[in-house]
Order: sequence, then structure tokens, then C-alpha cells
Amino acid sequence: MHFVNKLPKIPESKHSVEPGEQFLGQNPTNIHTHGMLVSPSEPSPADKKPEYGDNIFVLTFNSANGAPDLASSTHLHGDVRTDSTDYQITIPAHHPSGLFWFHPHAHGISLNQISAGLSGIITVGQVSDYLPGLPDNIGIRHLILKDIQVNDDETLNDQENPALCDLPSTAPGECDSSSDGKWYFTVNGQQNPSINVKSAGKIWRLTNASGSATYELQLTKKNDGASPATTGMVMQVLSIDGISVTPSKGISNGNLKQIGGAKFKPVACPGVKSDSPAAICASKLHMMPSSRAEIWVVNRDSKGNIINGDGSQATLQTTGYSTGSAGDKWPAVGLAQVNFNASEIIEHPPVLKIQDDKHDSTGLNYTEIAKDLTTANAAVNSDSACQPLPSGWKRRIFFGYPTPINFGLGLELVDEKGQSVPDTFQDVTAFPGSGQPICLPLANGNTPVNEHWEVVNLTAEDHNFHIHQTKFRVLTAGEITGTTTGMSSKGILQDNVPLLSGSDGCDGTIASWKSGACQTSPVNVEISFAIAGDFVYHCHILEHEDGGMMATIHIASSADSALNTAVNHQHDIGHHH
Repeated sequence: MHFVNKLPKIPESKHSVEPGEQFLGQNPTNIHTHGMLVSPSEPSPADKKPEYGDNIFVLTFNSANGAPDLASSTHLHGDVRTDSTDYQITIPAHHPSGLFWFHPHAHGISLNQISAGLSGIITVGQVSDYLPGLPDNIGIRHLILKDIQVNDDETLNDQENPALCDLPSTAPGECDSSSDGKWYFTVNGQQNPSINVKSAGKIWRLTNASGSATYELQLTKKNDGASPATTGMVMQVLSIDGISVTPSKGISNGNLKQIGGAKFKPVACPGVKSDSPAAICASKLHMMPSSRAEIWVVNRDSKGNIINGDGSQATLQTTGYSTGSAGDKWPAVGLAQVNFNASEIIEHPPVLKIQDDKHDSTGLNYTEIAKDLTTANAAVNSDSACQPLPSGWKRRIFFGYPTPINFGLGLELVDEKGQSVPDTFQDVTAFPGSGQPICLPLANGNTPVNEHWEVVNLTAEDHNFHIHQTKFRVLTAGEITGTTTGMSSKGILQDNVPLLSGSDGCDGTIASWKSGACQTSPVNVEISFAIAGDFVYHCHILEHEDGGMMATIHIASSADSALNTAVNHQHDIGHHH
């Protein structure tokens, strides 16, 4: 990709007035392929035509906006280029087929650029790769959810005010402010479009491309003479965050909700017997920014049974969601009208059967992905300072407030007895801060390594944990305590997961959590690392990320990797080049 920056100076940015960040007003940008299992490679000095992988530490400036003042900047944390940057992103042969997306990742103005519309979707492979034998009459529709705030003077508010809507929504696709402007919620850039679904149903591939807003998605259908008058229609969930979902038979809805990261409200699939192929059905989708979900939408009656198209209608809406006592109240808005058009009579299966050879009961085939990226991984030096996590240990990641006005991350190591390891504690700090990046090596021969992370929300508002260059799975309570082993449901692999708000005693400090004043529910995940290089983990509510809720991770090559002579200058993240 030849990536060109022709953006004007940014009209408003909360962070461009902060010391050392004035360069943000010149609107530098870059590109990130969200959820993709690709190398974050950086060109070596010998490259005649520098090409970057999925690398968010390079910024491209538009020379028409003037030269950036690098001397006074303390926050540039990577390469600086002018006008254009070339990217070469190699997709591994064993990469899963699914739905991904791309967007800029310029720290401090990510919210501004994404709220202004800079994002799009990427699909890898075909839906039929994990739904073999998919009937031709079941259509596929890509739906990207974007919202935009427009002031009364018709200027864009790309800083996005979560409290803008103080009046109820009076028209589909928008809500109003009593003081200034409107907030538009679009589907594929359209306000309240009509979506036609024939009798065979349609597969919807949904992306929440909002900068900060959470969607509580539901298909609501009027029930003629039935009680209640409206219901949330049953949908089959086919894929989450680009990975198809194939649950184990007999798993409880409670465990299903937990390992699904609370991204859907599971319900029984009508017409499916317990000994039938397992499937996930839901009545609601909880989609925080960056989430993707693929669902089969087909006409159903008030009991959830599939029926042929009958001319009935439903509304796709977000029902509104509060992220906690210290968080935001995202509005309830109608998004689209859905028409179940009468068509030929079809004999429907109760669920679509998923078969995906890109992953099995242990997750993705990270070993093969690592082999696919042999050259890129070997180009990253080994580092004796990067040590593997000892057996039974975990990393504890804290999401909190380093000061009352910004966001940050902290961490510590926890041993096999559940005790904090001395000299590993880093208090919550805002990115780039003074904290050292997480540093670990790939296993012998640059094979993958697995780690257990416990992610703790120290605040009274939701966050959305996201990590680049890999996926993770949420552990059940039994797996955390060691009373059960192995995946309780294969394939529910994610790249972002909600961290639900803690109690009112959660003031964003680690001290409040350790004293017991902050009551919260940590999320435990198993993460596989198979790709070497430098990347980040952060909150994907972009107001929080831009405010400092981000940190770096360095994956070094193993000491015995074959090509450990290459120069890799990306590890020095704290300086620009």
C-alpha cells in the first residue's frame, strides 16, 4: 500500500495543546489492520524502498501543514515520514478467514480521525471457508456502524462529546442536543436505511467503527397480538472478531456468556436438540468500539422459530447503554428498518453448521502462523533482557487513572501462589510514561508461547481491552482455579473484550483495589504470542486510548533463531528516528 497524507490541519484536538504534543495539530496519521495476525515489521537501514508492516509507531505528516517541531516533542515514539509511507503487509497462509478492519492509530488524535470517518473493513477469505455448503440463496451483507457529531453551524465535532444527546431520539439514526448540534448514527454511511431479507435469510457482517460509542444491538420486531408487543429477535452468532465460533455441546449459557466476553446475550437456539450440532444464538449483541460480529438474520416468529418471509418488519437498533457511574450514557437510537420480504417457500435448517479448519479445540494454529512469518520473526533480534514468564505465573494488567484527568495502565507479575512478585510492580501511568514495555521472547525456534493475563478495571466505568498482533480467549472460572482444563468452547477467540465497571469505590488507583474499597471483576485471558516485534495493548474507547490508556509490548526472537543478525531499531520505542 502506498499511503498518502493529504489531511488538513486538525480543527480541534484535546491533546494537541498539551506540552510536547503540539505536532498533533498538523494531523499526522498512519494505518493499522485491526485484528490481523501480521508482522509489525519495520524496514532495516539497508532497504532502498522502506516498507512497513502493521506498524503503528510510524507517523506520516502532510508537508503542506508545515514541518513538525520534533525538537520540543516528548511524545513522538517512532519513525517520522513526510507525505507518504509504503506498507507491505504479508498475510500468513494459515490466517483465519473472517472480518477485520483498518483505521489510523496516531496516538492523541485517534478519536478525531476515526470520528471524522477514517476507517474501512477488510475481509480475508470467504464466508464459505467456515460455512461450507452455504446455500446460494443466503445472501451476505457487510454493515459498518459509524457515528458523527455535527454542530449547529454545520462544523464537525470530531472530539466527540459522549453527553451530547440530552434529548430523546425523535428520528431514526439521530439524536439531538438542547444546546448544540446533532449526533448521527449511520449504517454504511446511510441514515436509517432499509435492509431487505428474503426467506433464506442473510448473513450480516457487522463492524463497530465508532471512536468511542458502545452499541447494544437488537433486532426488535412487532408481534401481532402477542405479548410482549415487541421482542428481541433470535440471531445465530457465526463469528466474533474475525474468528468463527463453534461451541462445545452442552455448555451452559453462563459459561458461554463468560467465554464470549459478554459480547452477546446467549439464548437457546429454537429447534436445536441437545445432541444436535452446537451453535450460539443470541437476542442481543454488546459491541464496544472495534468489535465485529457475524450473524445469520432470518425471519422468526415471537417464539424464535424460523418462518418464511411474510412481509413483516423489524428495527435494527441500539437500545442504549451506560458504561458505569463514572462513565458514559450511550443513547438509544434506531439504526435501520429490516423487511422480511415474501419469497419462495424454503425449508430452513435450525442453525447453520460451522466447520473451520483454521482452528481446533486448542484455538488457532499459531505454530503454522509463526512458520508462515519465519523471515519477519527472525529479523527481530533476540534480547537476553526479555525473559519468559515462569510456569504458573501470570501478568496482572491494571486499567486506571494516573491522575484525575487522564487514563493509564499499570502492571505486576503474580507467581504460582497468587502472590505479587517483588520488583515487578509498575503503577498506573499514561502512555508513553516511564513504564518499561512488556518484554518476552518466542520459544525455541521462534515457536509460539502462551501467557495468562489477569486484566483488572480499577475504575467505575467500562473499558475495552484490545491487543495487537494476536488473539486471546477468556478463561472460565474453573480454568482460572485449575479445577477444569482445556477450552470449554472452541473458537471463541477475540481481539477485544469488555472490562465492566467496578464499584463506586473504584477511583482508578491500585491502592483502592488492594484495600478492598474497589470491588471489580477481573477478566482472565490466555494469549498466544507467535509474531515478533513491537506493538501495543490499550483501551479501544479512543477517548481513553488518546488520554494515555495504552502500553507497549516487545516480542523478541528466541536466542536460537536462525537469522538473529538483522538490525532491528524498532525496540527503542521511546525515541523518534
